[in-house]
Amino acid sequence: MNTSSWKLKDVLLVAISSVLFGIIYLGCVYAGGFLFGILTPLGLGHVAYEPFYGIFFMAAPFASYVLRKPGAAVITEVMAAVLECLMGNFFGPIVILSGIVQGGAFEAIFAMKKYKKYDRQTMVMAAIVCSVVTLIYNFFVSGYNKIAAPVLILMLFVRLISAIIFDGILTPFLGDGLAKAGLLRGYALAENTNFNLEDE
Repeated sequence: MNTSSWKLKDVLLVAISSVLFGIIYLGCVYAGGFLFGILTPLGLGHVAYEPFYGIFFMAAPFASYVLRKPGAAVITEVMAAVLECLMGNFFGPIVILSGIVQGGAFEAIFAMKKYKKYDRQTMVMAAIVCSVVTLIYNFFVSGYNKIAAPVLILMLFVRLISAIIFDGILTPFLGDGLAKAGLLRGYALAENTNFNLEDE
């Protein structure tokens, strides 16, 4: 199977995923803002968005897990970020740059695996790499260099846990569930996987 060729159904899945995750991302932004108000009096306001980072990453691993094609991660993540911005994200266009970094981090791991390996170990590895890369990005671009080291370490820890749960575990579980239900027929996930999770 030629993993580099794109078909109309692949483009449609990217578009639908981008819209759905863009809406979810926007909801998480406002949920994080609410949590920020609660944690700020405790001096932990910066931690407020960290539990949601695993969700913010999900478009990239989901599209890649289903399509298994070069570019799926970064394209879907960036499109979701663009739509999130257009729908009213109060952080503005900077989230598009974040989408490039997030999608690019996942893309790098899947490329390293030659877009052929999407087992749980690979998904968790990609989630961890994305967490670290995005925190480094935030350190230089988002003013995280002004945050106290203990709080920054806590933020990384929470981000890692969130990413592992949502991207390393729940995303492939979601993809497998949709494929088993027959909703992903014709996609690489359904064609190349026997859904025997114990073998992964």
